[in-house]
This record gives sequence, C-alpha cells and structure tokens, in this order.
Amino acid sequence: MNKLIVALIAGTFAAVAAAQAPAPSTTKEKQQQVDAATKGGSDAAIQKNLDAKGVADAKAAKGTPKALPTTKDKAQAVDAATKTGTDAASQKAQETKGVADAKAAKGTPKALPTTKDKQKAVDAATKEGALQK
Repeated sequence: MNKLIVALIAGTFAAVAAAQAPAPSTTKEKQQQVDAATKGGSDAAIQKNLDAKGVADAKAAKGTPKALPTTKDKAQAVDAATKTGTDAASQKAQETKGVADAKAAKGTPKALPTTKDKQKAVDAATKEGALQK
C-alpha cells in the first residue's frame, strides 16, 4: 500500500513538472529573438550616440563669446541680483512691527477667562440651536 502511494505521488510530480516545462523551440527561433534584441540597440550604442551629440554641441559652442567676459560685467550682474534680494532694513522694520503687535496683543484679556464663563457660552449656544430646530 505504501509503495502504491509513493508511486502515485511520484507520478503526479512528474506530470506537473512536465506540464510546466516550456515547449522546446528551434535554434532558428532562438537566433531570431537574439537578433531582434541586438538590433534594438544596447546601452553602449545609446551612450555612444549621446556622447557624439555632446561633442558636436561643444564644438558648436566653442566659438561663441562668453556671457560675462570681464570682471566688471560680473560685478554688475552680482550687484543687480543683490538689489532684487531681501533688504535688511525693510526686513528689520517688519520684525519690529511684528514684535510690537505681539506685545500689544499679549496684555488683552481673554473673551472667556474662566471655565464657568465658557460653560455658560456653550449652554447658551446649545439652547439657541435647540430653539431654532
């Protein structure tokens, strides 16, 4: 009986393994797949094309004049960029105004200072809501 069970398990395993195996393809089909993958271009071919384009762009740009050829031009560009940036004086004035506003608001009393006052406000709002319905 045990031999029969072992034989059935082995037969089932062999049948499943055979069913999962791909159908054997011919050498010609395999060669066509390899050729198709190779013709698509490899990473090296793509990189070579990009390098050639980069070299051509560099050669084309080699004769063009620089944007800021002298130190004076560079200094003017830096000055223009600095002027459009933040102004320290205006920023300081804004900070001072913000501090003054915060100090003024700090001393104002709260609308509902105690828990009892808060509870009264909640009860009143609840009662109004109930009357409106």
